Amino acid sequence: MNRVTASSFLRIALASALSFSWTAHGFAQSASSGTEQQQQSTAEWPRSFESPAGATITLHQPQVTEWTGFSKLTALIASEYSPKGGSDPAYGVIEVTADTAADREADEVTLSNIEVANINFSTLGREQLADTSLEIGKLLPTAPITVSLTRLTASLDNYEQLQDAKGFGADAPAIFVSEKPAILLQTNGKPTTAPVKGADGLEFVVNTNWDLLATGDPATYYLRIENSWVSAARIEGPWTAVSELPAIFGKLPDDDNWKEARAAIPPQASKDGVPVVYYSDKPAELVVIDGQPQLQPVENTDLQWVANANSDLFFDSANNTWYFLASGRWFSATDLKGPWAFASENLPDDFRNIPDGQPYSIVRASVPGTSESEEARLQASIPTTARVSRTGVSVDVTYFGDPKFERITGTDMAYAVNTNFTVIRVGGKYFVLYNGVWFVGDTPTGPFAVADTVPDDIYSIPPSSPVYNVTYVRVYETTPEYVVYGYTSGYLWAFLAWGTLIYGTGWYYPPYWVYRPGYPPIYRPWRVTYGSGTYYLPGRGTFTAHYGRAYGPYGGIAAGGIYNQNTGAYIRGGRAWGPYNNAGFVSVRGPAGNRYWVADVNGNIYKSWDRGVTTTNRWSRDNVKTNAQNRWQKRDTSAISDARKNDLIANRDGNVFRKENGEWKQHEKGQWKSIRSRETGTNRTQRVEELRQSLDRQRASRDRGIQRVESRRQVERGGRSELQRPTTRRFQRRR
Repeated sequence: MNRVTASSFLRIALASALSFSWTAHGFAQSASSGTEQQQQSTAEWPRSFESPAGATITLHQPQVTEWTGFSKLTALIASEYSPKGGSDPAYGVIEVTADTAADREADEVTLSNIEVANINFSTLGREQLADTSLEIGKLLPTAPITVSLTRLTASLDNYEQLQDAKGFGADAPAIFVSEKPAILLQTNGKPTTAPVKGADGLEFVVNTNWDLLATGDPATYYLRIENSWVSAARIEGPWTAVSELPAIFGKLPDDDNWKEARAAIPPQASKDGVPVVYYSDKPAELVVIDGQPQLQPVENTDLQWVANANSDLFFDSANNTWYFLASGRWFSATDLKGPWAFASENLPDDFRNIPDGQPYSIVRASVPGTSESEEARLQASIPTTARVSRTGVSVDVTYFGDPKFERITGTDMAYAVNTNFTVIRVGGKYFVLYNGVWFVGDTPTGPFAVADTVPDDIYSIPPSSPVYNVTYVRVYETTPEYVVYGYTSGYLWAFLAWGTLIYGTGWYYPPYWVYRPGYPPIYRPWRVTYGSGTYYLPGRGTFTAHYGRAYGPYGGIAAGGIYNQNTGAYIRGGRAWGPYNNAGFVSVRGPAGNRYWVADVNGNIYKSWDRGVTTTNRWSRDNVKTNAQNRWQKRDTSAISDARKNDLIANRDGNVFRKENGEWKQHEKGQWKSIRSRETGTNRTQRVEELRQSLDRQRASRDRGIQRVESRRQVERGGRSELQRPTTRRFQRRR
């Protein structure tokens, strides 16, 4: 078959199957068609097209069999071809390959350079096959297409096992469990104060996730909880309600840093009374249960779900043990008061049997061995890439005083500690990673140029180092004009470990302080694993965290007061963090307009650049001329019986299968026959059973793909998804 014409045929198939937008004008199923496209993406199978000569091509959902290096994709397409006036269709399998580039934020994968690797219509003779090739070839010329990343990854069957990284911390954090309204007051190390500008005698605690101020001698602490305040002589408590604040609070600056605090003056009485205040000077987790645990049985397991908790908490009646999920890790205890121990490596098998469609089903994505966990791991391993102009981007690195470096344990490298930039010294060179782009210079202050190579030593940095995430950003291609960079989700602190996807390294990195006589100390926090109620959200394919009453108004422990070296002032609530709205903090751009999001790893970091950086999908599409017209007409398939919808599956041998009355059958010599193995002897029954199981898995994968796409759309529209937690009320403030 002619490769150009076959490639054109493939575009119809892949586009129909995987929810896409096409760059060529005139094609009816563009992603820009809104509701129509959404309906088409979840339509039933198969889908048929009529050629200008009257031939009918019926396409069944493609099966992605390989994705080598997440840059080269291979797929099988089961197809039916009927010439004009023909009766029985010819069944065949087409194997195709394509180059790919993924954009997780847009949920897109761009496919280009599509070629046919093999075509097998076993019932057609040589002349018939040639005629078929000509008919199929009367389509649009070559052009890239985009497909849904969510649906693609969900539909992969038997994908090669991805390897876990090693060296992550497995120690349990402090886990507090309360059956009364409670909050978690955290400081990142010993509580440290700085003066409030313009309010002599009033100080704020820099390294906390709450509005926590102190005044008097000896000092009294004042903690804002929404519109109420509580006070204590010691940060550990006990805390009591405050009906009137000291007069010095009236001098809080009238700016965004203290907007919420000023709005809570004078204090208002809390409707729920004073909550329990738990304190920790390291990242911790808080489980709030609304009274006694309400245990809801999990069908066909010994598990019970705590339905009235603000977090994922289960009880296993088989071993009288509690299980708590935080940051993709499981912890267990025989008593809710603890002690808690790491449990991801010995999680009971019943967790894999948790059913779909329940409020607690979201945890399946964090259970090793489930399809949801494998999909999460697969998505986390797909690189987001961009083409970076060698002359179009730059970085200016500033320090708190003279540059200071600390050695990376186990290596000869060192990293800068007194800056908000990631600077690594390798030999006599200084490498800067900023918003997904590597730069290199001869001095710690530059000037820096776009790096077209990165030393292999950098990729030996262990997870015990706070700059470990740099090992997930690589150079993919270089030319005299540009460099192609890419990162996987480890750059934003989501890692493959213990058979699932986790958030954070599990190591605690103490913050770096710069003390200056007569000036407030400078606080430089590192990324933390715990302290934010972080959980995986399958509907978006990302980790996120809950905010509000339990974990403080600023999210997590590392989001308290951050010093902005560009303005010389503290930024309350982490407003200086985040290169791209909801993409997690990687560097500092200043306080204007950036919203802190503690753990979302789904955004595209490269979109934070104003110029000089082109995302992969965009440059692939921009380089294509799209002036052709589609000359195929889509046919109505509503009359096709339900028994034939969404069931045609192909394999590499050119065989086509479908399910009839609950039994898988294979098309042979114009007839559908019960599947069989060509082998004889004792292996025959085993091979047939393995084939049945494989076909069942592939059909289940197709159904998951459709479900995941629809779930993602619901999340993006702001609605509920069955893959989300059971409404955000579990994380909202009490009213």
